[in-house]
Formats: sequence, C-alpha cells, structure tokens
Amino acid sequence: MTTAVCFDLDGTLFDDHQYVRGGLRHAGDVLTDRMGVELTDALLDAYFERGITESTFDTVLREHGQSTELVPELVAAYHDNDAALRPFPETVPTLETLIEEYRLGVITGGTNGRDKLDRLGLEEYFETVFVSPAYGSSKREPEIFEAALDSLGVGPTEAIYVGDRPSLDFPQPNRLGMTTVHVTTSRYAETEPTANAVPDHTIDTLDQLPRIINV
Repeated sequence: MTTAVCFDLDGTLFDDHQYVRGGLRHAGDVLTDRMGVELTDALLDAYFERGITESTFDTVLREHGQSTELVPELVAAYHDNDAALRPFPETVPTLETLIEEYRLGVITGGTNGRDKLDRLGLEEYFETVFVSPAYGSSKREPEIFEAALDSLGVGPTEAIYVGDRPSLDFPQPNRLGMTTVHVTTSRYAETEPTANAVPDHTIDTLDQLPRIINV
C-alpha cells in the first residue's frame, strides 16, 4: 500500500528551462562585465538551438576566441541567478490532491534545490527534501533514497518515486523496490531507458499521477 510519494524536481515539478535561461543570462552579464564581450545570445543559442547542454561555456568561449579561465566563475553565476520560476500548471493541483492522503518528499540532484522550491512556492507541500549536492550522495547511489524513506518513516514498497529522466531517476528506486513513475515533461521524454531504469508507469502530465497510485 502506497503511503508516500517522492518527486524529482527539475523537469518534473517545473520546466527547468526557466532556470537554465536565467542562469545563462546572468552568466552572460558577468562575462560582459569581466571581459567586455557580449555572448549571451550565443550561450542561449548553443544550449537551446544547438543542443550543447554540457560544457556550454567552454564551447562558446573557444568558438569566440576567448579564454576559458572564467568558466568556474560563470558556472557560479549561472547557479546564482534569481529568475522567476513557475511550476507546471498541473503541479499544484496534483500536490493539493496527494497531500490529503500521502506523505510527500523531494529527492533532487539539482543545485539549489531548496531555493528552487521556495521560488516555485512549493516548499509547504513536502515533509522532507533531499538535495544530493548538499547531502553528499548522488541519485546514482542508494543512500539518498534510503535517507528520504527513513525521514518519511516508510519502507520502499510503500513509496513511489516520480521523475523525468529514467537513466538517473529510476535505477536505485527500482533496486530498492519503490514504484517508479516516468512523467514525460522534459527533454528526456523520448529517452529509451536501460533495463534497470525501466519505470513501472509512464504518464504524460503530473495530474495523471493520482490515478496511477490508486491502480
């Protein structure tokens, strides 16, 4: 019997492209201040149009003949952005429904997870929040999931984990015996999961979750 539902954050409860755009713009401003070059549009184009979602700063700086020595500072600026964040339209109604019957938690690998929840106005719905960079354990390891379950006072077979990125979100919950639900709201929607990452259920939007829980 399900008594707890835990969620990934980025791409699951909100469109994390909002955070990315805010981060790239803030980093672009820092780059202009420090080096006198305007590369904000190039950064946004690289990430969103060209699909360069890793080493974006290094790639763009090299393409424009600039030193990469500022990359650590730009990464810090990226995560120091204060862009407005909004949850998916289905998120709050779904949480309002679930909180009546289930204990709710967040297990996220995203930097600034607690700050994001606060900016989204969602922190009040969750009894426990585990952010892997702060906790010191990746979602590729079981410890963070076990700690969240302990915090909620439930066993793995009593809990559901909802995420958008199968390869990262589901191997450990599957091994532990949690029920896993893939919500196809992000760029990982079409990703074919490996055997240990196959979710128990797949839904298109978060408001389909209560129906899955009650199956």
